[in-house]
Formats: sequence, structure tokens, C-alpha cells
Amino acid sequence: MEASRKKFGIVLMRMAIGAVAGFAAMKFGLESGLGPLLKEAGPGSAALAGSGLIYGLMGLFVGIGVAAPGLGSKLLNVTGREDIEDQRAQMTGGAVGCLALGIGMVLLALAGPGGAVPGVVGAAAFGFALFLTAAITLLQWRGYDELWRNMSMESAAWGGTLIAMTLLVWGALALIGWAILPDPAGLVALVMGLNLLGTFIAVGRRGLLIDA
Repeated sequence: MEASRKKFGIVLMRMAIGAVAGFAAMKFGLESGLGPLLKEAGPGSAALAGSGLIYGLMGLFVGIGVAAPGLGSKLLNVTGREDIEDQRAQMTGGAVGCLALGIGMVLLALAGPGGAVPGVVGAAAFGFALFLTAAITLLQWRGYDELWRNMSMESAAWGGTLIAMTLLVWGALALIGWAILPDPAGLVALVMGLNLLGTFIAVGRRGLLIDA
């Protein structure tokens, strides 16, 4: 019991550190370099850029953990450096995918009308990130064990359900004048955020956010 409580406390501390670091990075990014560039773009673009920073930070943390397993065993929710070494391929693919999505989302946020990035560049960067993430998943699928496959499918199911239900309800409320639909950038940010939430739900339901 005491060991379980200790592990629970360690996980909570890691989650708290990650949350604080993510918030600080997003706040710094939006208030420094990205802030002036997004000033005229609207709240949807700011939300998209903030979501992109979160994705990018996740990819960076996992990438550092894979490159330095000793440090990664302390930063990430794994049982030890052996766990990282056993799952190096999957974690590397996840890190690359998150980094690519993060960069693509930020560039897309800056690619609105009159933005700092040409529209075709932002759209191409985001499209390439989506293609790269899908390609990594397909190429690594045969190497996934049953747990990884089930989590991947459950994440997609939860994410798709959350996205569909949110957009349907929001659209219905907007139809009768009770809500305002987000702008295109806000819509992309919403979809990417709900997709990430679906992943956390799928992982959490299997008890993998907290070591038993």
C-alpha cells in the first residue's frame, strides 16, 4: 500500500510538472514571439498556436526521454529505463509525430489572411504532419503488441466520438442562435484538442496514467 501511494505521488508530481511546464511554454510563446504575429489573427489562431505548442512540448519531452533513458525514466510515466528501451521505436515515432503536428499547427495558425506565413506553407506543413503521423502509425502497426494496438484503436474511437458529439451539439446550438461556431483556426484547434483528450481517456481507462 505504501509503495502504491509513493508511486501515485510520483506520477502526480510528474503530471503537475508537465502541466506547469506546458502552461509556461504556451504563455511564453504566445506573449513573446508568437503574440505579436497572432494579434490580428483572432482567438481561433491563438488557440491553434497554443495547442501546437502543447503538442510540440509533448514530442520534445518524449524525444528527450528516448535519447536519454536515464533522464526519461524520471520525466516520463514509465517503470524504468528498460521500459523506454523496449518501446524505443514506438516512443520515437510518437515523439516525431507530436513534434511535426505541433510545428504544423503553429505554422497553420500563422497562415491566416494577412498572416506572417504564406497560406500554402501553413496548409502544406499541417497536411504533411498529418500524413507523417498516419504513415508512422501504419509502418509501426505490425510491431505493436496487443496493448499498443488496443490503445491506438480506443484513442481513435474516443477522439472521434468526442469530436463528433461536440461538433454536432455545437452546430445544433448555433443553428437556433444559442451559440457561435468557431472560426476555421478555432475549429482545427478544437478537433486536435479533443483528439488529444481522447488519447488521455483511452490511456487512463487502462490505468496507464498511474503505476499500480
